[in-house]
Amino acid sequence: MNPDAPIVTLQFTVRSYECDMNSRIKAACIQNYLQEAGYFGSDYCGCSYDTLRARGLFWALNRIHFTIYDIPLWGDDLILHTWSRGQTGPLWHRNFRMVRRNAPDTPVLLGTSAWTLLDLNTRSIFRGETGFDESRHYAEDTLPLCTKIIVPKELEQQPGGEHAVVWSDLDTNAHANNCIYTQWALDVLPQDYVRTHVLRDVQVCYYHEIHSGETVRFGIARDGDKWYVTGNVGDVQCYVERLEFD
Repeated sequence: MNPDAPIVTLQFTVRSYECDMNSRIKAACIQNYLQEAGYFGSDYCGCSYDTLRARGLFWALNRIHFTIYDIPLWGDDLILHTWSRGQTGPLWHRNFRMVRRNAPDTPVLLGTSAWTLLDLNTRSIFRGETGFDESRHYAEDTLPLCTKIIVPKELEQQPGGEHAVVWSDLDTNAHANNCIYTQWALDVLPQDYVRTHVLRDVQVCYYHEIHSGETVRFGIARDGDKWYVTGNVGDVQCYVERLEFD
């Protein structure tokens, strides 16, 4: 990795409350790290949370994909690198590379994500002049750019229960936080399977915001060690998630 490139670096230590019963970091907490890094990275490009709020805009995560090669454990000291990969159409791409502090050349996680810039009031895509510093983008890939997730037609979806969105699910944009979706997905999968397998790959496509008081209805489909979880509010599909285990 080029040390002079526009790359933002954060450091984390995995805490006990971020871990599951096997002392492995929870996937939703990994996403919390990536989200936090994304905020710092956007600040570096001149489009921070506060800057956008003053303009009535905000970042909304559209898609995310990360692969875990060596899952972090309680007490691990981690270094997370992030950089903007630039724009394609209405999507702005951000990449991630996570390593342990004592093994900086060996990635424990690689990830990529796609974001849209939305109007805070209308929730529509902002297509005006952004004013971002284009020199702060860096053309290095981790994973291929995120693509749309489609549940294979030959897989039969089973009902996975429901969840009524509550106060603790919400974020600063007043909708369910994107990280919580993975927590919901893992909660509705068979628990004996989740306890005895290691999560290696997570892909999520977000289609519609989910708000407090709404009830999310889950669908589950399985293809070997690949699981698909869909979240629907009424007749609207709000997200699709694909999880692959060891």
